Amino acid sequence: MWKEGLSSSVADRAAQRKKAVVLPHSISGLYIESELPSRVLVTSSQGDLTVLHSDLQIQATRTSKCESLKTFVLSRRNCTFLPSRGSVPSSAAIVISFVTLNANVRIQILAVDLEDRFHELGDIELPIKSQSFCDVSFSGTGFFSVLHGTWSSFELKRSDDTLYFNSLENVKLTSLSFISSSNSAEASILALGSSHVLLAGLTGSTSNREVVLLFWDLSFSVLLASRTLPLPPYVTNEKVSITLVGALSSSNVLLLVSPTSVISGRRQSQGQSSSSSSVWVVPVTVPPSSSIANAIGRAAAAMPWLAVSDAQGDSHDAGRSKLVNEIRSAMDRNQPENAKNAFFEWEKHTVSENSQDKPPDTPTLYGYNFTKEILNIVLQPSIPTKTLYPSKIVQHLLEKKVVSAGMMEADLLGVLRSHNDWKSISLALTRVSDLQEAEIVECLCFVLARYRQARRATSSDAMQIDSVPGMDNECPTLQAFLSLVLRYSCSPNPLRAAFRRYLSDVDDVICLLEVLDSWIGQWAGRDTRLLPSNKMVKKNELGVYIMTSESKDSSTDIPSMLQITFFLQCLIDTSFINLIQTPSAHRILRRIQAHIDPEITYIDQTEQLRGPLELFVKAQTKAIKEAKAASEGIKVPIPDRKQQKKLLHEQAGATIGLYRLEELTL
Repeated sequence: MWKEGLSSSVADRAAQRKKAVVLPHSISGLYIESELPSRVLVTSSQGDLTVLHSDLQIQATRTSKCESLKTFVLSRRNCTFLPSRGSVPSSAAIVISFVTLNANVRIQILAVDLEDRFHELGDIELPIKSQSFCDVSFSGTGFFSVLHGTWSSFELKRSDDTLYFNSLENVKLTSLSFISSSNSAEASILALGSSHVLLAGLTGSTSNREVVLLFWDLSFSVLLASRTLPLPPYVTNEKVSITLVGALSSSNVLLLVSPTSVISGRRQSQGQSSSSSSVWVVPVTVPPSSSIANAIGRAAAAMPWLAVSDAQGDSHDAGRSKLVNEIRSAMDRNQPENAKNAFFEWEKHTVSENSQDKPPDTPTLYGYNFTKEILNIVLQPSIPTKTLYPSKIVQHLLEKKVVSAGMMEADLLGVLRSHNDWKSISLALTRVSDLQEAEIVECLCFVLARYRQARRATSSDAMQIDSVPGMDNECPTLQAFLSLVLRYSCSPNPLRAAFRRYLSDVDDVICLLEVLDSWIGQWAGRDTRLLPSNKMVKKNELGVYIMTSESKDSSTDIPSMLQITFFLQCLIDTSFINLIQTPSAHRILRRIQAHIDPEITYIDQTEQLRGPLELFVKAQTKAIKEAKAASEGIKVPIPDRKQQKKLLHEQAGATIGLYRLEELTL
């Protein structure tokens, strides 16, 4: 490694000293990342990773027993698929490695923080065999695709601190040479953001081959643009290696074309011609995000490159196809119990077959298309007359977090409500992440109507013991269902639009305000605790003192104050005019204001403690990280005292501290 001053002469550059270092493993890649200043990440073909300082001092090394296929290094801020908080450092380089283990392809995600520590974020097995692997692309949004004869697309998702993937639709290509395993080097893919991927390959006959560039949006499996380039004459009759590389400018891509045959030194010494390569700079214009507007009308452009599907049943393996047919046959004969037994017997058999090393990952076991087909067969959203159905299958899939609202043509909650399956609805509100605000509010209005109907019946006849017509015992209470709604992550604008559409009756709004007011009153009436008691502080498994959760009381069964105020604000934004014009609503509004005003004062007072306590929070976080690294056997590098002192001095000079006051007098 060496540094060159571009303003100096060539002679001065040659005189500059070069530094070298011997690493404990071979080198297959060198990476630098802006979030790790003065650091170089070195990878090997065996999956090893070493962190070097700019002066070539080894900071940390991580060994691996997997063969590396391809590695990507991204900045933490560009990886939007990672959780914003939790075990992921706020500033780090994210290393995504595709490796092979036991003939299968796995994706390993690792974070390297500013203190040169490794944080393992995920290790997931993909349903792809390593012998058919050709190339892989990865985007910071978590969308990645693997080229292995067919083109498989996946999307990384997060659930709490756990990463998993959803399998998307596979693309079967044709008219390209890489489909044959002997020509796997004659194709390359490069992620261009979101689900946009650029594919480079060879097409045409052996005597008239061309380089083709295909710009795809794999979310919709459509071809957005294509370009054909002539193959250089010196590589026409040889095997070709094609590589796509991202350029410094986001509007350009580098295309490298070279022959794969290597001319020996003996042939070169005999005067035979050496190999030549070509580098093209390809300008690209990439949409900021994947959208249906860009995909509309593009289906015909991809037809020359798509292989004709053999059969509809080929989307699953033999076991899954057999199960789908059994469940469909059982539902056609109105035998939901047989469908349930067939499903759970298949799952038990599949897990036992794959449990030699360890059970398969949940998304791999089910898969997006398989789960979608099972749901539509079981729920039968197109049949207006509802019959008995195996609810245990739906509830099991919901508990495994493999269900998406987009799998159903109709609203998922609406279909479940038509089956009167409120347990599945409750699971959907805690396990499905893409429910629409409109269907959530529509379901809330259904529960609200039952609540008001029961209250009117009770007030009209206090001695009534028969059930109210149209009521059912499985429908949850308004408080229980509203609690689930408030805990679900919603966006404010769609939530307000749903309120305007479904909550036009001011009496319905008053019923919701009464429940919200009771919860706010419970939070406002709790004791204010600034310091934890001795019972709330204990040592964790790493020997570090931490604060445990408070003892359970009545307030733990209700949503948080932040969730209540968010829902309340959206509700009042859409209904305030109607509430002001309704005299019966004034009392509840004043009561809510009386609860909230003291809370605002309390927040203003405690906010002043943020600055003084921030240093202790950082010290606590550092202690937990060091204890975790020590328990995992990772040697924490001891920083050089001079370098640490210099770094602290630079930081103090470059930033303004928490309590520094600067005054400028003119």
